[in-house]
Amino acid sequence: MRWLHFALAPAFALGGVAACGEDATPVFGADYAATFTEVRNCRSSSDHDLHRIKVLVDPAAHDPYTLRTTAFPVGAIVLKEEFDFGDTACAGPVIEWTVMQKLGSAEDLGWIWQRVAADRSVTTENDPLCITCHTSCGIAPDGYDGTCAMP
Repeated sequence: MRWLHFALAPAFALGGVAACGEDATPVFGADYAATFTEVRNCRSSSDHDLHRIKVLVDPAAHDPYTLRTTAFPVGAIVLKEEFDFGDTACAGPVIEWTVMQKLGSAEDLGWIWQRVAADRSVTTENDPLCITCHTSCGIAPDGYDGTCAMP
């Protein structure tokens, strides 16, 4: 299913699919780093434009993400900080974020999905590309409830 990401990426990029209106705001605060915990360290991600990524979670998502024994509560947030692919230590500026927040419904795998630019503008929301890719990794052992990798 990961091949689909690469096959469809040019079409989505050119078509502006899932662009957000001016009133969309990120589901995470600008001060997220003060309360979120890193659960996956700096690494390459072929599924995120070859960026380097770190995965962080808010307090509500910590145990469900790391232990995988309880459900994510409504409102829980899983966030990827994305860095330039040459930033092997993920020490430079964040160039964008991808984030998922648990919803109370089954729509879109039960999550809201956002891509957020460095200026904190929401560039996409509920992008079908995110949802399609995460559909394939919603079960153990390699995924849990739409999250795609073991911590």
